[in-house]
Amino acid sequence: MLLSFGMSSPAQVLQDHTHGQQTQQPDQFHGPAKNAKRGPRAIGVVEMLPGGGMRLVPVAIWIDDRFYDASLYAANPEPMAVQPQTVYQATDYGEPAGLFTVTTPKEVNGNWVADGAWKPHLAMDEKLAQQAAKQPKKKAPANPDDDRPVLHRSGSNSSSGSQNSSGTAPATSAGSSSSTAGNTPPPSDNDPDRPTLKNSSPSTSTTSSAPSSGPTLADNTPKAANSSSPSSLSDTNEDDPGRPVLRRGKPAPATTQPEPIQAKAAKAPTPAEAAQTKVMNTLATLGRRSFPAISDAGNYEMRSLLYAMGSSERVDKSQQMSALAMDEIRKFIAQRHGPAVPKTATIADYDLRGFDLDYSNSPTLVLTAKLPVVGAKTLRSAEFDYYVTVVAREDINGTPIKIFSSVTDSNHLDAFSRMEIIDAVDADANGRGDLLFRQYSDTGISYGLYRVYPYQMQKVFEGGSGI
Repeated sequence: MLLSFGMSSPAQVLQDHTHGQQTQQPDQFHGPAKNAKRGPRAIGVVEMLPGGGMRLVPVAIWIDDRFYDASLYAANPEPMAVQPQTVYQATDYGEPAGLFTVTTPKEVNGNWVADGAWKPHLAMDEKLAQQAAKQPKKKAPANPDDDRPVLHRSGSNSSSGSQNSSGTAPATSAGSSSSTAGNTPPPSDNDPDRPTLKNSSPSTSTTSSAPSSGPTLADNTPKAANSSSPSSLSDTNEDDPGRPVLRRGKPAPATTQPEPIQAKAAKAPTPAEAAQTKVMNTLATLGRRSFPAISDAGNYEMRSLLYAMGSSERVDKSQQMSALAMDEIRKFIAQRHGPAVPKTATIADYDLRGFDLDYSNSPTLVLTAKLPVVGAKTLRSAEFDYYVTVVAREDINGTPIKIFSSVTDSNHLDAFSRMEIIDAVDADANGRGDLLFRQYSDTGISYGLYRVYPYQMQKVFEGGSGI
């Protein structure tokens, strides 16, 4: 998949600078030894901004089994990772979410970011189209602004009904239901005296002696005995929103009526708009604001990194992970002499993710949480919070076992960064997912890539910069 639309791809450009840049990053972490890769691979984060804007933050570049800081690599003046027309594939749990094309790199407060154009992944459009095809099709009315019910004669369409010279409906078989006399359709829709809705209750007005197949209305409205006047119909069950109301003359325009279903269907968004809405709704539902993104000129396989949990399983895992998080917070309090929390305190503001990082169908659970302490203040007289991140793997009994934890508070961000999970990403195209975190300190934002093993989690890169 070629993810660069410029004169040269990121692979071609980055290869020209590889040998001159390798010795300039001695402080980076090395991943485990693997076979030589085919070229550079840039990793960034697509951030959703308030008001609907989007931008890309460069994080890392993978070249020759080594990570480099993409916010600094080959800057001239902008880093190579945010050169115009570079295309990034945003992913959601390892699967394509959309394409971000860099249009304008810019430096904000000393950090490089890039504005760009966002295009949702076409698979979303296909999925939405498949779902729409399964829905029953609704017939559009002849006049979309006319919200009057249309009654059809049984066994015929609405335009085939005819009248005899006496103005009554033509007779049919004896098994047909009787109709209201004198309620046959008028020759013109502009007749001010024609009723707009008819009830199938018997009428005492002039009726045909022979049974007829008049209009039928499936309605549970109680029928007024021996009366066909509008008042007798409207007096029954005033609170029933589905009851028929008989009026003569042209119906007044409804001001409080809900919009007809047909009219709503006519205003359906385009597939691209629906896909974009789905992305935004997903982010809002999960509380997420970012996607990991990859720019790679070569072909590589993508797969889902999601470990799906049912509602009951998610509740159980949330309780177990929250208990682990509370244990880590209490250990931190004992070591740092921070403000105590009640023994009955529980974590309510948290984000729990489940990942299948290595094809094992064994979940890696990540919980990031915040625990406010009521009444406690920071050194700057702000509200005091504890921040905790716990990563766990399940044992043979399905119990989460902690393999990593990070705890800090509002007064110790200079020493311990607050970690926020972004997503899992195949950082070096080896088919295995790594965890990407955003790290907040009192001096700024950085990013960390972590590789998960059965009993531990190891940092393989830290760098990038955010604002």
